[in-house]
Amino acid sequence: MSVRSISKQFTVICFLFFSVTALAAPYERAEWLPRWSDFDSDCQDTRHELLIRFSLSPVTYTRSNGCKVDTGLWLDPYTGNFYSKASDLDVEHIVPLKWAHDHGGAAWSREKKRRFAEDTENLWLVDDGRNQSKGHKGPDEWMPPYEPVGKIYVQRFISIVEKYGLRLSIAESKQLRALAGDS
Repeated sequence: MSVRSISKQFTVICFLFFSVTALAAPYERAEWLPRWSDFDSDCQDTRHELLIRFSLSPVTYTRSNGCKVDTGLWLDPYTGNFYSKASDLDVEHIVPLKWAHDHGGAAWSREKKRRFAEDTENLWLVDDGRNQSKGHKGPDEWMPPYEPVGKIYVQRFISIVEKYGLRLSIAESKQLRALAGDS
């Protein structure tokens, strides 16, 4: 086989790969997470279950039915700051939904997208403003400002990527391994 023939085959394979990637359905958050679920039917959705689970002090509720958390004490891993009002926190996807979509998740079933979106291994409670500044970025574009958590964040990110079989480019893989200290 000639070099020219191999080069043509490689070009065709790259074209097909990038064409299929370009044809993937556009990202729609509602396909991944239309709303938080209440898996155990106790009136507390995933967000409130996390607020209860990770509070460092007893929580209070907005109503006597105990469905929605009002106050507690939470440590934001991205900033190192403590928060006492649940409304100051967002549930953060360590591997953002759109990032997952763009790295292989676009082809998943709605059920798998939903499972990914509510996987508690991929969720942290963080300052709502910090979550918005991160957006859909991975560690190659955004790192937590609280430096001591950076390595843990990247390790968790890699763990979720591997758990769900998401695709990384060679450059992304090298950069994430370096950030995680696995050089």
